[in-house]
Amino acid sequence: MTTQHTLTDPKSLVVLVTGSSTGFGAGIVNDLYELGGYTIYATCTTEAGVKAYKAKNSPRLRPIQVDVTKQEDINRLRAQIEAECPQGVYCVVNNAGIIAGGWIDMTNEDTFERVMNVNYMGVIRIIKALLPSLRTYAKSRHTLPNGQDLPRARLIGMSSVSGRINPIGLGPYAASKHAVESILDTLRVELSPWEIDISMIEPGYAKTPLLTKNSSAIEQQWSEADKHVQQMYGNKFFECLLRDQESIYEKAVPAQWTVDATVNAIHKKNGAQKARIMIGTWSGCFQIWVVEKLPEWMVDWYMGRRVKGAGHWPANPFFLKDAKQD
Repeated sequence: MTTQHTLTDPKSLVVLVTGSSTGFGAGIVNDLYELGGYTIYATCTTEAGVKAYKAKNSPRLRPIQVDVTKQEDINRLRAQIEAECPQGVYCVVNNAGIIAGGWIDMTNEDTFERVMNVNYMGVIRIIKALLPSLRTYAKSRHTLPNGQDLPRARLIGMSSVSGRINPIGLGPYAASKHAVESILDTLRVELSPWEIDISMIEPGYAKTPLLTKNSSAIEQQWSEADKHVQQMYGNKFFECLLRDQESIYEKAVPAQWTVDATVNAIHKKNGAQKARIMIGTWSGCFQIWVVEKLPEWMVDWYMGRRVKGAGHWPANPFFLKDAKQD
């Protein structure tokens, strides 16, 4: 059931953050709350997440249970915000997302749909619902006395470096992030008449709950894979995937780096006027830049050598063909 609040303080900028139960979203909400000057709508997928925010007992913190794949939840969120925020929403942060699936032989079609439904269609649903409120706020900069002192409205998407390149074994996730970057690139021009800034946060591997669950997800995918697929790839392939998860976590950057970058994009006067904000070490960001500049054949050759050297190579690529011939 939706909790009814009084109207938001017209002097307080309204920010919506999706996916706020844990990870980046929780960090962003908490840091904004500590800064002050914001009324924050924090969407959570669980009732426990909502209760944790309600325990703060603050009118500036307004949690609401929302599943971004359910239109009825989105409609309820929109109705509450429109009723409580006549001044409009200043910033929408599309942070809700999941990582699921992996190598195509071990990922079913339902997983591809689920990832796209959350990571891409979830973003579309939130944007469509909150655009009228963003426009209401944007108009205030031209109609209120001293309105130009207000920061520009902004729409921020939590993307990934996987939205710029194509990491092996992350096909479903990377595809969803490419889709997000594509639509936000389009909207950056479409919404420019209303002076709504659009920016994408692009973290690499970060120490979040999503990353810590990856090993168990890989184990489940392998156990559910067809026996012919398991024989084609071999146990060594599976063991190398698990081994590399430990290395990935060790090299992952602190989640706070992404939280800080997102809060800066919200809080700074021109924070969201940069189209893409990549998060990572300088060497990691440089590698991404190089990969984007190289021709595809060179990237494919290089990535092929890397995955083969790491043991991510089928033990018998033609096992299924041989089996059918037998």
